[in-house]
Amino acid sequence: MTHKREERRPAPSPHPSKLNDRHVRQVLDLVRASGILDDLAPLEAARPGPRGLPAETVLVGLILAARETRSTNIDDAWECMQFRLRKHWLQYFGLRPVDATDIDATHASAKRFYDAWSRITTLLDPARHDRRTRMARHETEPYCQAWAHPRNLDASHALSRIANRLVLVPVRIAVARGLMNDWRGDLSVDTTAVPTWARPSTRRHASLEVTAGLHVSGGGDETFGYSATLLVAGHSDPSTSRRYPQLCMGMAIHAPSKDIGPQAVRLLQIVQRLWPVKGFIAGDLAYSDAKVENFHAPVRALGYKVVLDYKTTMVKKEKDAPEGTIAIAGDLLCPHTPQRIIDAYHQMSAAKGSSQREELLPLIVQADPYVLPLKQSADHRGLERRQCPAAGTSPRVTCPWAQERDADADRSRRRTQPPRTARAAHTVDLDNPRARRAHPGARPTVRPPNSPKHQRPAICQQSTVTVPADVMPKLRQELPWGRALWQRAYRGLRSHIEGLNGRAKNVDTFLHAREKRQSRGRVAQTLLTAVQLMVENLRTIESFLRERRLWKAEYYTIGEVPQTPDPYEARDVLEESDILTPPPENPAT
Repeated sequence: MTHKREERRPAPSPHPSKLNDRHVRQVLDLVRASGILDDLAPLEAARPGPRGLPAETVLVGLILAARETRSTNIDDAWECMQFRLRKHWLQYFGLRPVDATDIDATHASAKRFYDAWSRITTLLDPARHDRRTRMARHETEPYCQAWAHPRNLDASHALSRIANRLVLVPVRIAVARGLMNDWRGDLSVDTTAVPTWARPSTRRHASLEVTAGLHVSGGGDETFGYSATLLVAGHSDPSTSRRYPQLCMGMAIHAPSKDIGPQAVRLLQIVQRLWPVKGFIAGDLAYSDAKVENFHAPVRALGYKVVLDYKTTMVKKEKDAPEGTIAIAGDLLCPHTPQRIIDAYHQMSAAKGSSQREELLPLIVQADPYVLPLKQSADHRGLERRQCPAAGTSPRVTCPWAQERDADADRSRRRTQPPRTARAAHTVDLDNPRARRAHPGARPTVRPPNSPKHQRPAICQQSTVTVPADVMPKLRQELPWGRALWQRAYRGLRSHIEGLNGRAKNVDTFLHAREKRQSRGRVAQTLLTAVQLMVENLRTIESFLRERRLWKAEYYTIGEVPQTPDPYEARDVLEESDILTPPPENPAT
């Protein structure tokens, strides 16, 4: 149902400007290429009653309204279709010419359009109910349970499928045109607020949006509505900046603070079918604190490498560190690591802002010599070999226990093997930084206590130890936390998602403006948000091409889109007949 404010809108202008035929044809081609009409067709066929206006008419109207009037309200979409199209387009979309001054005719035309929109939302709604009156709180339980299905994150799989088809059709255009060739598969994920045109629940009465809630932003601001999990294409290496458009790669609308990890994983599964190259994925503290089985483990299983920050409470020594090591912030350290190194981890976690972390970089880098290097990757049992930092041909630290251990090993070796030829002494080239670092005098010295051999940690009694590869699964990262590479990757990827949030909430996309998206219901909010992000992706492509002075209106046409992978199809290549439908008989393209 629509809001009363939409029903009381003044009559449209009797002389509105006509839309460019080429723009209408471009939007029509995009809707066809997305594949959503094929998804809606069987659902509409199973519904009794008259057909009314086709779903194509409503969807084209919403996209035109988002592009031309900066609104996704149904009345604005109707006005675009009824009063701004030329006569041959009216005939194609099933609309009758109407005089804007004829009140009865305009009401009848608007009702047909509203009924078509209501039919679409009803087809995709697993728990339809009357949104004109507020129910008692106990009456909303069946509807909330229908959206919180325990076996599937998608209470309406067709809804999320259609929404992401809309969002991804510009991405498929970019892939077909080769605009994403320099993208290395790096992504950033975040959850932003999608406010709704409804009041929150009271003690007795529920909100008209029964599954909505309070979305709490990082700054503590509360917004009543839904949460939108968004993926954006980014890069961890600044050298690839401005070489591809930073597009929204997926969207999921869900209840605030619910299943943010699984929703992100579900979007990654869609993206990997569209773009096989997998890189880093960055998220904020909410994803760092997610359950391992909900986010960290499935993301790594998909082949992506996480780049996450830690809360201050997460940077602490693990009590059950394997083989006597020190486990902190995803690193395995020597058991005799100086306290100042441990303090550097705590200082880095407490630092606010990239400038403070850059100042602390020399301190955290001092921990690198004490980190246990990887000797052998994980085997089929999930076990890996780690080496003592004082062992091997290129030790990182000097340790008296390691020297004693090596001396015992040499004596045992001499009993069974011929003695080795002593290496000749050589001078150190002081102009060679690598040679200076390799000299024993340049390495830090570990000062262990006086303890008998049998009481020493396992890592001190032997040069290598076997540890589980999934030790600290919530904190483990491919890029060591706090170091220069991690700071560069995390700062860059996080700036990309914040940039998308900024673009999506500006005056053009208006994702934050509930008055521009007044239709009630989770289905309506999902579809309208998808339309907004689709139009934002189109604007991003256009802006990218303008910067490169490659902009042409033909880049919006369907072109090679059917030849790009559809993430919802089992086939890698779609036939043109699977997507395209015959054009109107008399379009002036």
